[in-house]
Amino acid sequence: MEKQFFMVYAEGQGAPTYKHENEQAASKEAERLAEKLGVNTTVLQAVKMVAPKDITKRVKTYADACAVLGIEPMNETVLAKLGFTKDEIAYRKLKTIAEALNEGWRPDWANSNEYKYWPWFVYNPARAGFSYALTHYAASYTNATVGSRLCYKTRELATYAGRQFEGLYNDFLLIKK
Repeated sequence: MEKQFFMVYAEGQGAPTYKHENEQAASKEAERLAEKLGVNTTVLQAVKMVAPKDITKRVKTYADACAVLGIEPMNETVLAKLGFTKDEIAYRKLKTIAEALNEGWRPDWANSNEYKYWPWFVYNPARAGFSYALTHYAASYTNATVGSRLCYKTRELATYAGRQFEGLYNDFLLIKK
């Protein structure tokens, strides 16, 4: 279920601009604005939030991917105290991001007609890591350099992931001191 929120509209003042977490806070703000501006105010309750259809517009960060999937982000401090390394944490983040970007699609490795795409990186010491280079796909073969949890259903998603999350891929793929 989507989280409800409330907004206040003051007549003649344009669109409401501030989101309130509960009706009481919105009502208090409506009363304050009515007194201050001398106009009628209305408390509006969100009925439905409409998100962009393009998943790349909704997933720009690991936290966005968690929100799309309806899960809590990992507590990296706790994981580090438990002995998880930076690459292990990055891999878990990348798995979450891939799951969100793929919107329920899972690769069928028994289907050689289904393409599976992944970002391809070239090591660039000038940039202190890998740089996104291009996208590869697998149809009738699999490659030991790519895990099935980090592949994408389209070339465009693989390209986007490689560029947008290049830093996480560096954390995952490189041994850094």
